[in-house]
Amino acid sequence: MKRLLQFGLAIIFAAMLFAPSQVSAYSYGDANTEEVAETFKLVETALNGPAPDWNAAEEAYKVRKSEIKSHFGDAVASILDHNFQAKDVNLTLSNFKAVLVLNLDRRFNYALADLNDYAQAKLLLAKAKSTYATLQPHMELDAGEIDKAFEDALTALGNPGLFGVGKKEPDPEAFKSNVSFIQNKISLLFPLQGAEGEEASPSLPVDEPVQHAPLERTQKTNVGVTIVVIAAMAAIGGFIIWWMRRKK
Repeated sequence: MKRLLQFGLAIIFAAMLFAPSQVSAYSYGDANTEEVAETFKLVETALNGPAPDWNAAEEAYKVRKSEIKSHFGDAVASILDHNFQAKDVNLTLSNFKAVLVLNLDRRFNYALADLNDYAQAKLLLAKAKSTYATLQPHMELDAGEIDKAFEDALTALGNPGLFGVGKKEPDPEAFKSNVSFIQNKISLLFPLQGAEGEEASPSLPVDEPVQHAPLERTQKTNVGVTIVVIAAMAAIGGFIIWWMRRKK
């Protein structure tokens, strides 16, 4: 009987250790750094002010140039190259914002393609929101509407639940609707401009776009859910102990 009790407690202990790992497997609230947006911040910081630091700005751009070229095509990279060569602050920053819009669309498109992979789709949506957050200070729009659309898009991803409990299927149409709302609000604000300042049309999508790199999953445990799981396990353990003593 003692061995049976020990065995039962061992199972409960193992389940308590396993539960947080299951919770963390679906906790992807923190977005990975969005590199294109971070590069824009570096370029913007270098060029803002009375004495633009073109060397620092161009060095930051060169680090990200191959990625911009592979995802958005030669034409986009060539326009930015010309902006840097001409040392045109306004046009350089304006076109880099246009690249952020293209990046926003790219993240949305990949998230839509990955709707059946909750973790991946959620990370891609978070990256899209990180890109939007970089653009937001330069926009004169109702941020509340766009924030709500992001929240509704997140809800539309569904939820795998915990051990199958609380599972909710994704809603592709709702996701598309909210993503389209965001795109329509932002896309026309930051058009890509050619060398002479005229609006340019990037050749998107490129013929063979490079697939996005695998996204790291954030192992961040949902504390509230974990506490509930542990409390439930403790209650079960208490019941087993009570039942075993009652049998004596």
